[in-house]
Amino acid sequence: MTVAQLPAGTWDTHVHVFEPDRFPYAEKRSYTPGAATLDDLCERHRRWGVASCVLVQPSVYGTDNACLLDALSRLGPAGRGVAVIDPTKVSDEALADLEAAGVVGLRVNLVASGGPTDQSLFRRTVQRLVGSSLFLQVYAPLSTILAQRAELETADRPVVLDHFAGAEDADDAKASQSLSDLVRTAPIWIKLSADYRIGQATSRSETGALDLVASFWQMMPDRLIWGSDWPHTGGGATRRARPLDEIEPFRQVYSLSVPQLLADAGLDEAARRRVLALNPAKLLRTADASAVPYDAAVAVPTSRSFS
Repeated sequence: MTVAQLPAGTWDTHVHVFEPDRFPYAEKRSYTPGAATLDDLCERHRRWGVASCVLVQPSVYGTDNACLLDALSRLGPAGRGVAVIDPTKVSDEALADLEAAGVVGLRVNLVASGGPTDQSLFRRTVQRLVGSSLFLQVYAPLSTILAQRAELETADRPVVLDHFAGAEDADDAKASQSLSDLVRTAPIWIKLSADYRIGQATSRSETGALDLVASFWQMMPDRLIWGSDWPHTGGGATRRARPLDEIEPFRQVYSLSVPQLLADAGLDEAARRRVLALNPAKLLRTADASAVPYDAAVAVPTSRSFS
C-alpha cells in the first residue's frame, strides 16, 4: 500500500503532541521527549492523506491535559482527544468540560515506566465513566487486560485496547482464544498501533504484527482501528538507563507500516477502508458515521493464532 492508497476519510487514532516550550512536562515522568508540535503533525497528515486524528495524552504530561486541549482547539472538527485524569479528584463539571473540548475517551496507562502497575486505577476509572459518553482506553499487557475480564464485561462504554491489545512474545494460542472469548462478551475495540513494540525480545515485530492483524480481523472486523503512534517515542532498556534531563530521541520507523500490514494480511480495499475510515467514524460518533454504510463484501484472511 502506498500513501496515495489511504482511503478518503482516514482517521489516525493515536498520535501525541509534545510542546515543552509552551507546556512543561510533569516533574514526575519516566522520560523526556523532544518537541513534536501540532504543526509538525498536521504537515505529516497532509502528506499521508490523513483526514482527521485522535490526540492521546502522553504520560510525560501526567493529568495536566493543557497541551492536548490547546491542540484540540486548533484542530477543530478534524480532531478528537483522549485525556488522562485522576479518577479520585476529577469533578463531573471537569469531565463535562473535557467532552465539550473534543475529548472522547479517558486513558489508563499501566505500562509507563518508573512506577508499579496500579490496577486499582483501572477499576476507579471504569467507575468514573459511568453515565458519561466517554470511552475507556487502556494501555496494558494483554495478560493484565485478560485478568480484568469481569470489569470489562460490565463496562457500559466502549473499551479501546492500545497497541495491538498489548500483545507480547509470551502470548500464545491460549491468549488468542481468551481474547476472542472476551470480545464476544465485552465492548472491546482494538487499536492497531505501534507494531514495532511487538516481539522486541525476539525481533519478530513484523511477523507478529502480521499474524495479529489477521487474527484480530477474524475476531472483530467492525471494531478495529488504526493509529500511527507518531512521533514514535522510545522505551525499553535505553530509557531506563537515560538520565531524565537528557532528551530521548524518537524512533525512526515507518509511520504507515500498519496500513501496509493490512494489505499484506490479505484485507482487500473494502476491508482496509473499514479499519481506516469507517470503524473510527463509528467509535468517535462523527457526523458522517451513519451516512456512510459499511461495504457489503469484505475478505476474511485465513485464521492465525498469536504464536
